[in-house]
Amino acid sequence: MSKAGNTKTSLFQAGRKQHEKFNRKRAKGGPKGSDIPPAKVSRQDYDEDIDSDEELEKEQQKQAEVEDELATLETTQDKRIRLAKQYLRQVQEQEQERYDEEADESKLVTGMARTLKQSFLKETGRVHRALGAKCTGFELERAISFHWKKQRLSPTCCALSADDAFLYVGCKSGWVVRWDVAAKQRTACFQVKNSVIHAIALSHDLKYLVVADGTEEMKVLDGTTLVQQNTLKGHAKAVTGVVFRQNSYQLFSCSADRTVKVWSLEEMVYIETLYGHQSQVSGIDALALERVVTSGGMDQTIRVWKVAEESQLVFNAVEEDFSAVKFVSNELFVSGSVEGSFALWSSGKKKPIHRIKLAHGQQSEGHPNWISAVGVLANSDIVASGSCDGAVRVWKLINKRRTIQPLLQIPVEGFVNAIEFTSDGKFLVVAVGQEHRMGRWWTLRQAKNQVLWIPLSIET
Repeated sequence: MSKAGNTKTSLFQAGRKQHEKFNRKRAKGGPKGSDIPPAKVSRQDYDEDIDSDEELEKEQQKQAEVEDELATLETTQDKRIRLAKQYLRQVQEQEQERYDEEADESKLVTGMARTLKQSFLKETGRVHRALGAKCTGFELERAISFHWKKQRLSPTCCALSADDAFLYVGCKSGWVVRWDVAAKQRTACFQVKNSVIHAIALSHDLKYLVVADGTEEMKVLDGTTLVQQNTLKGHAKAVTGVVFRQNSYQLFSCSADRTVKVWSLEEMVYIETLYGHQSQVSGIDALALERVVTSGGMDQTIRVWKVAEESQLVFNAVEEDFSAVKFVSNELFVSGSVEGSFALWSSGKKKPIHRIKLAHGQQSEGHPNWISAVGVLANSDIVASGSCDGAVRVWKLINKRRTIQPLLQIPVEGFVNAIEFTSDGKFLVVAVGQEHRMGRWWTLRQAKNQVLWIPLSIET
């Protein structure tokens, strides 16, 4: 009995092993030479796999919806913090590229601090470039003249691209021309028929060129092709000046209707109107901050508008008709007047810090040469002024930029209607013509209508 039992058990075990071996072969595709098909996945197992994938997708979709909801609930403060962190990461990446992998941590931190400091100082206008002592002269014989026969009347305004590679010129014959400075060639032009170009403004990235064409409207052109893209309407009388806030699409315009208007060219919309001037606004300028400086012409005031704070500072200590105004920094600005004075102002004082009467002399007793244009190399100690006396005067600011001192006197015949410095201060750009940009009170026939690109001698 025991022997039979053992035999039965061994036969059972052998059968089980053979059965397991057969199942393994079947799972791999069936025994060799058999007609038994490979094992198939049951529908139940397949359904279970599908259900698992669908649950994972639903979970991911639910998580995405939660993230979207959290994003919509982000407050303004959270957004500022997020953007600040993003900016810090970008700065760190830039500094990391500057140093190799073996640079120690102290150098990286120092580099980040330096970059952040420079960025902050530039944004707030506290970067001061002392070039006055390095400017030793000019080379008029090497000056380049930009002139096109169709711009037969006096140039009234000009603008430079951020890299100084392109020059834009507007004139009384209604033409706006884009010049390639290095090639000395025209690359594009735009005409407003039966009109006078009073002012132009170029965005930092060449995307927009805004043209004030002597009407109450402004033409928005492509900065490269000069093809018209839009028209801005809102002023009641002719627009007299336009300027972009630095590195943005925020535009400021002034007009003979005595107002200053704020626009966003990113959305091509009007934002608001600034009231205060009592006569035609004759000049306008802006830097990086949301501030605008304007001269009110015959209302004898200069105003600094703090747009974000919805306030304005009024400067009327000097009873003169201010014709031009430009920011030197966020706190300093210069002005020129019909009475011939050139003045330096601080937004913290009501009176000029320094004022030079009859800066360009006078034609006869009681008839001063009216200052028609002022130019500034922003955040430096070099400024310039122009009239019709036959010379552009370059000045330097000394005593911590509290005093104006003569630096250069460059012979230029005609009415000086616009002055610009290149970004490095090595060239002075002067738009000069036979007539004043705002009228035809008298004509200087001997003058040539042109824009001069004058090299300055800057010691390095």
